[in-house]
Parts: sequence; C-alpha cells; structure tokens
Amino acid sequence: MTPRTVLLFTCDSCFDELIAQVFSEPAIILSARTVREALQIVCQRGRELNLALMDFDGACRGMTLLSAVHICYEQLPIVVTTSEDLEHACFLAYANGARTCLKKPLSAARFAQAIADVTGPSPQSVAAQLL
Repeated sequence: MTPRTVLLFTCDSCFDELIAQVFSEPAIILSARTVREALQIVCQRGRELNLALMDFDGACRGMTLLSAVHICYEQLPIVVTTSEDLEHACFLAYANGARTCLKKPLSAARFAQAIADVTGPSPQSVAAQLL
C-alpha cells in the first residue's frame, strides 16, 4: 500500500506527538513551521498530497495558506485545528476551504475520526473490518 502524503502546518511541537498517535498506517508527513515552508511544499509536492492538516493558533496564522492550498487543490481534504475562538476561526476556515475545524485540545481518537470523516476509511481499516 502506498503511504498517505500529508502536509502538516503547525508551530506547536506538541502537535507532532498527536500526529504520531493518529496515523496507524505509514504516512509521509511533510512538516512546515511557517507559511513560506508550507507554500514551498505545496508548490513542489502538491500533486502528491492526500491530506492537509493545519494547526492555527495565536502565534501561527495561516488563513492565506489555507485559501491558497484550497484554490490550487480544491479536492484536497483540509483539517484545521485551532486554539482560538472556535466559532470565528472555524467560520474563516470553512470560508477558505477547510473540510472540518476542531478546537484544541483534542484527543487522538477525535482527531483520527475527523480525518477519517474527510478522507474516508483507509484500505487497511476496511480490510480489517472484512476479516
């Protein structure tokens, strides 16, 4: 099975730990700490991406990034997490192309479910259910 290629945009180093808990199957995580780094990844490897995870907080803004990624890759599922005012941040995220928006802190199980909701079940999980 080909591993899922994921863009991860976050300034929160603890968020990396959550990502490690969420992906049970192999995944290629392309991490970006700045909007510039994320845009470089999108420009160089955008067609390979299966998912984008964008973590927005007071120190790490990225609505322009979200909008740019959505315009270039409209079908790419984008999950946004935020520690800011949920209603306002989610309104902006949905308006700029996010498929879902979650308030931090969140559990690995809740995050994994949100990812599954926007990407569909992985082939491994479908095979496990059939056994």
